[in-house]
Amino acid sequence: MPKKKIKIIPSILSKNKAEFIKHWKKISPYFSYAQIDIMDGEFTKQKNSITPETVRLLTKKHKLEIHLMVDGVSKYITRWAKLKNVKKIIWHYEANKNTQRIAAINNYLKNKKIKTGLAINPNTSLASIKNIISDFDTIQIMGVTPGKQGQKFQSKVITKIKALRYKYPNINIEVDGAVNDKTFKAITKAGANIVCPGSYFQKADSIKEALAKLK
Repeated sequence: MPKKKIKIIPSILSKNKAEFIKHWKKISPYFSYAQIDIMDGEFTKQKNSITPETVRLLTKKHKLEIHLMVDGVSKYITRWAKLKNVKKIIWHYEANKNTQRIAAINNYLKNKKIKTGLAINPNTSLASIKNIISDFDTIQIMGVTPGKQGQKFQSKVITKIKALRYKYPNINIEVDGAVNDKTFKAITKAGANIVCPGSYFQKADSIKEALAKLK
């Protein structure tokens, strides 16, 4: 089976509009596609005030995926699905484990031609989502507990990536959280084909050099 091409998608975790503008200006010249993180202060300890209105004008020339680290998934999804340049929405299995609810959200987005992703935290097993994995375009495996950038990568998730790739050779496996030049090789070797560096890019003096170190 041919190996999937690795996609690098910058992840943007900003507290407010001012911080988002700063983060966006840093990465937007180098990428055509980016991930925006949304936190509600309930699913995650931290909360941010990023809405579709916050990003609409700034991001209109880019394609976006939205990573919802929130409890009330449905209301966020209906808001973000209205943005024309949103191509994928990822939400957490842990936010609502009801498979009928998950299926309803999935179908709602697919009807709008938006791709869907299900994220799982480091402590969530693949067994818990095994019956719904194939319904998704992407499974996003978190390398850290969601909500805060700059955490240490939890290496136990490497085994999970390998197992998922073995069972689902064609699915998109995305990894978010502590993706950097130290962890990139192990993550992609295990079978992830999409990686989302966040603070790694924001802390870099040069995005070009940071990208070169990953490749």
